[in-house]
Amino acid sequence: MSDLFDVRQKTEEGKAWRGEITVPMDGESKKLTVRQLVDTEFWEVGSYIDFDELENLEDVDDLDEEKVDELRELSEQSDLSDEESERLNELNEELDTEFNIFDAISMDTFTGIKKTAKYCVEPDQNDIVQAMNNHAADIEADYGTASQDNAEEWLNENVIHPMIEDSTDLTSFMIGMKALEATLESEGNSES
Repeated sequence: MSDLFDVRQKTEEGKAWRGEITVPMDGESKKLTVRQLVDTEFWEVGSYIDFDELENLEDVDDLDEEKVDELRELSEQSDLSDEESERLNELNEELDTEFNIFDAISMDTFTGIKKTAKYCVEPDQNDIVQAMNNHAADIEADYGTASQDNAEEWLNENVIHPMIEDSTDLTSFMIGMKALEATLESEGNSES
């Protein structure tokens, strides 16, 4: 007897899996819901990504975390003393010479990571409810009815994809990297 139905069940569980990533933005931690890449999406993003380049990004972990934290704190302050401004410049130079992302990855790899972010980030149930409450007329105008499925599609097209496309400070790259890690980790794959 074949294991067809067991395999199908595992595939459905893997596709239904949702995880959470945390992204630092403006000194705060923001949470996003992510899903796994399905095989065709993984193939597509994998055709862009040079995984050897991503391994080189592990050098980022070698950066002095205290310096990175100090740089972040100083960068977020609006009024810096002369001494603090000097220290900020010093930290920028030190960290810039220690690691430059543009030296580590190609534009193709960046594109693949950005596509990963677009595929993996998903609205959660609270996002769908908020869209239904605040944008029902827009959803109805775009899709004919304001259903949950249409709200999810509207959020993808009008919130998530523009968020990834219009991001600054390499936020889309950070989201894509965390989403790729989540989709490759055993937690999401243990069910598929």
